[in-house]
Amino acid sequence: MLSKRLCPHTGVVNFYFEREPHFAVGSVVKGDGRYFWRCYTDPFEAVGAEADIAVAEQRVADLCQKAAGHPEAAVQL
Repeated sequence: MLSKRLCPHTGVVNFYFEREPHFAVGSVVKGDGRYFWRCYTDPFEAVGAEADIAVAEQRVADLCQKAAGHPEAAVQL
């Protein structure tokens, strides 16, 4: 499951997996009239910009969900 939290100090929307709630796997930030998004999860790392925050958040969520289900995303200890 993916959750998101808005940082009240920076205005950045960070995304987290339920299994690791303190490690951001994606983010969205407003700048220059656009919303810049970033997905940090292997193998779906990506960046982009959208005019609408909802679209930017959906891009991050889609890629993070794909990464969560990808075999390379599983960590073997």
